[in-house]
Amino acid sequence: MVRGTVIRIDLDEDTLRTVRLTLSPLWETFGSLGVLARYRGEVPAPYTEWARAVRRTLPTGLADDLAGVLRDAGLSRLAPEFVSLPDPARDTFAAELDHLRRMRGDRAEERHLFVLLSRYWDCALAPHWHRIRSSLEEEILLRGRTLAVEGVEAMLGELGGRVLWSRPRLTVPYHRDLDLSIARSRLLLVPTVFAGGLRLLVEEPEGVAMSYQARATGRLRVLTAGADGDRTEDRLALLLGRGRAQVVRALELPMTTTDVAEALGLAKSTVSQHLAILSGSGIVWKRRIGASVFYQLDQSGLALLRQLG
Repeated sequence: MVRGTVIRIDLDEDTLRTVRLTLSPLWETFGSLGVLARYRGEVPAPYTEWARAVRRTLPTGLADDLAGVLRDAGLSRLAPEFVSLPDPARDTFAAELDHLRRMRGDRAEERHLFVLLSRYWDCALAPHWHRIRSSLEEEILLRGRTLAVEGVEAMLGELGGRVLWSRPRLTVPYHRDLDLSIARSRLLLVPTVFAGGLRLLVEEPEGVAMSYQARATGRLRVLTAGADGDRTEDRLALLLGRGRAQVVRALELPMTTTDVAEALGLAKSTVSQHLAILSGSGIVWKRRIGASVFYQLDQSGLALLRQLG
């Protein structure tokens, strides 16, 4: 059961056949702003080091201006007005911001906000966007495979993050209670790393789009290694060795050998050896999708991590 306020979305058969996944840099921008606005002090993992870095580097005037906009308008009410249905043809922040200007007519009272958003993007997300985008593309690839092979209901049932599917209803945590029926339309699912800060729902004549918490959020551990790395008693490392324990912790989400090596700062050959042993022991599964091979903890690996990690 989902606790607290939720969106309850009823989907008819026509809409179920149209469910698709896509990403949006602008949606990520508002989500990350939500993280900073939600936590005045220390931001919890996996956003800890990212938030520290942003607060150190964000120009003081910009931070104050954004804080004023968010405080005056209320971010959860403001954001839906400034995002539209994501479109693969607009797959950069600049393209989405230009579309937003055209859509809203570039009104004088909003130009200041557009400038603030652009400066914020440059400071807070642009330095990390290549890695975040790569993670989101992998998320879409894996979800898309489930959609193609097992069907839309299997994919909806695996979204996680307190998102529940029970035909014909999708139940999703939200900042307010909302009942919605979608008939003969389309539903776009937008995985975001920063859904922990703000969950977005947009309704337009062309369809409905909803963000959800991507498993790719775990990739932000590359930005929070310092926060997770100080363990006074690392029982998992005592059992498996420090390097292999690092790999196990990285594999809570699907990753390639190259991804793990880059995230942990280890040689690719070393990671390959660890993965061979872990998959051979049955705590990690591997799956080829296209030209890439992904690894992830299976149930026994997750149980081991819960007990010792």
